[in-house]
Amino acid sequence: MRRLIVTADDFGDSADVNAAVVRAYRGGVLRFASLMVLRPAARGAADLARDNPGLGVGLHLELCADAPHEAGLRYFFDARARAGVEGEIRAQIEALRALGVTPTHIDGHINVHVHPVIFPAVCRLAREYGIPRVRLPSRELAASLSCAPDDPILPRLALAGTFAAMGAWVRGAALGLEVPTTWGLLRSGRMSEDYVVGLISRLPQGTTELYFHPHLDPVTAVVGAPTATHQSYSELKTLLSPRVRRALEDSGAELVSAAASAAR
Repeated sequence: MRRLIVTADDFGDSADVNAAVVRAYRGGVLRFASLMVLRPAARGAADLARDNPGLGVGLHLELCADAPHEAGLRYFFDARARAGVEGEIRAQIEALRALGVTPTHIDGHINVHVHPVIFPAVCRLAREYGIPRVRLPSRELAASLSCAPDDPILPRLALAGTFAAMGAWVRGAALGLEVPTTWGLLRSGRMSEDYVVGLISRLPQGTTELYFHPHLDPVTAVVGAPTATHQSYSELKTLLSPRVRRALEDSGAELVSAAASAAR
């Protein structure tokens, strides 16, 4: 059986992102969102989540705003940073709960949570708080090369190889948690209708997550390179696409809802 989780990252970043998430949930295939508790629109996102109780909301852990390679080196070599990481993760989980949200999952901004110092702490706290699912970007390369053959190959090989190595290193820390196959890393910010329809036709057995960065403003539409934040109107259009919905129906895969996920 194939199951598909569709998630929007950066919920809480801005009013335009929040509105895009709700629109994609109400009118499209989106069923989950990952909330950034440190951003100015976090409370607005939580209010919208209460107004849309079928939307599953998790924590989009933020430990760096940009430059993940610099953050990664800091967590490897700075003992003070390593010592404080679990407390920072806990504080963000508590902040999400204080907003009235019971988190359905944890992932991370720029996927910094996959770092070998950070991921074990994420998993320990996920088990402590009863958060069932964590994200490990994985197994996307073959599908990506098939669905976007004209995209540069070497950057995708490097990115997929880096995350495959980190995933192999840390996966054991997630014992007892759900860790679905996760796609979106290799075309982050450019998850077009054609690309996503192609991915859906190649879904493997089991559970797969596709993640997006929707934005309400048409000025953020992309054709080539992603926006600086990877948030785009183009990804909102993909989530709302009738063609994407038909492809999902034709595939026979189950679109996972928060209620169905909680019942498992």
